[in-house]
Amino acid sequence: MFKKIMGAVAVIEKYLLAITMAVTLAFTFANVIGRFVFNHSLAFADELVIALFVFVSLMGAALCAREDNGLIGLALFSSRLTGSKKMMQKLLSGIVSIFYCVVLTWQGFIRMVSSMQQGEHTFVMHLPRWIFWSFIPICGVCLILHFIENLSNFLSTKKNEEVCQ
Repeated sequence: MFKKIMGAVAVIEKYLLAITMAVTLAFTFANVIGRFVFNHSLAFADELVIALFVFVSLMGAALCAREDNGLIGLALFSSRLTGSKKMMQKLLSGIVSIFYCVVLTWQGFIRMVSSMQQGEHTFVMHLPRWIFWSFIPICGVCLILHFIENLSNFLSTKKNEEVCQ
């Protein structure tokens, strides 16, 4: 059941990433054309593209966390580990990653609520700033879920390997 739900979440994330990247590309291209052809910059495009870049970075990291070795890591020592040491390293790495994502999500949520309470708005578009701060807890939850999924897949694979031996 969890795998099916996470598969659906991953599909939604992929569509969101594709749409967000298309919007980012369109606004960046329009801004470049505006600057060089019309000698006029779209001021809101910079603000929007920066906010969308945060979303794309975190959501992309969440999708990469779903894959084993999907995120960049230093495997200097871990590649040399075998057996129970490799399993302990993978468990510790997964737990630390989940803990970090919980802290990231919590801090993003606190900042989002604070921004909401203070009535902060963006400088150019005058949109509520909490909308953009919400990207951090939303993507943080996705990161947590995908790290749990990755760890769960690793543990079930290890159990299957032990049963077969």
